Amino acid sequence: MMKGKNQWNLICLKADPFNLTPPTDRENIIWAGMENVKQHFNEIFEVAISSSATQIVLNRGPHGTGKTHALLYFSLERNLPRLSTIGGQIHSIRCRVPNEIGKSDEDFYTALLDEFGMTYVRKIVRDAVANLSETQALQSLQKVLGSEELARAFWLLGTEDASDKHALLRTYFLDGCTRTELRKIGIARNISKAQDRFRVLACVLQCLIGLDPTRDPSQHSRVCLWIDGMEDLLYFTSAQFRTLTQGLRDMIDRLPNFFTLFLNITLSAPEEYEDIELMLGRAVIDQITDTIYFPKLTVDEGIQYVKDLINDPQHRDRDSLKDLPRTYPFEEAALRMLLEGMEIRTPRDINIQCRSAINYAFRDNQFESGKGIIDPEYVMKIQKREIDREMD
Repeated sequence: MMKGKNQWNLICLKADPFNLTPPTDRENIIWAGMENVKQHFNEIFEVAISSSATQIVLNRGPHGTGKTHALLYFSLERNLPRLSTIGGQIHSIRCRVPNEIGKSDEDFYTALLDEFGMTYVRKIVRDAVANLSETQALQSLQKVLGSEELARAFWLLGTEDASDKHALLRTYFLDGCTRTELRKIGIARNISKAQDRFRVLACVLQCLIGLDPTRDPSQHSRVCLWIDGMEDLLYFTSAQFRTLTQGLRDMIDRLPNFFTLFLNITLSAPEEYEDIELMLGRAVIDQITDTIYFPKLTVDEGIQYVKDLINDPQHRDRDSLKDLPRTYPFEEAALRMLLEGMEIRTPRDINIQCRSAINYAFRDNQFESGKGIIDPEYVMKIQKREIDREMD
């Protein structure tokens, strides 16, 4: 069993840096190693911040290479490139592909609205129409929605203050209303088709971007929508995933400016790109503006990753090492040997391997307040234990 927090102090660390899942609090997310991937993201965000162009970005790579980690890291504005801009803020929204095989469009629609919360959706619409007349607002909303009735529902959501009608409008957008309820709020029909749902989502995002008809950056915000777990579409029938991907295509078409869509997909088979094209469809594939590949790491890249991770101020005070190597509690040669012995080197696999080695060393009382260290001889001892265990 891993030792407690005080034991980490023995190796000049505040706590365990080798987490296997991203932190629940995004404020604690850090970036380690993988500078090429980080630079590619920075280039994409430089375009996002300085132009009106809509971007569709495919993030792909094996499991454990950091796609969800990147989602969390770059959803914090402080981690974005510092560029002078007169535009509005960047809004990052995270959603996941439904992992239950059912009505994919309904599940995705509900999940994204739940991610916002209907109270916030109402605020988004209210802010978007605040300076518009009813006629102007309805025209702008209908342009995105392609439906007069849906446009009126949005207008009412942003302007209606009566509590009973407000409650009915929440029901209308989430579950649908009875005929009597529809008459009470003055809307002729429910949101009943997959096409309706994706148009509603597009309109929520457009309201967050801003309804000004120009491309003036000062009048708009940038919306970044991250969809995680796209590989789960492989468990759906072709009809189910096509409903979802066709809906995404329609949403992209309705958001031609100030919108960035990140699609995270984990596939490791040799034919992975064929699977991606099958799931997303040619109409979405053809609109992809950037592809970021999250690779397995070389040994040198793995060493840099570990150095960056354990020496981050969140994990270690700068002056705590004194004469010890930056790879402490490993000698660099020992860390290299440990990584060379790995069949697959992803950040997650490296975390598992380093945590396991340190765990062995804790149990063997290898450390004494910074005096002990994991050297190549001790790595060989660990590797022999693992071989013996596999043979038992």
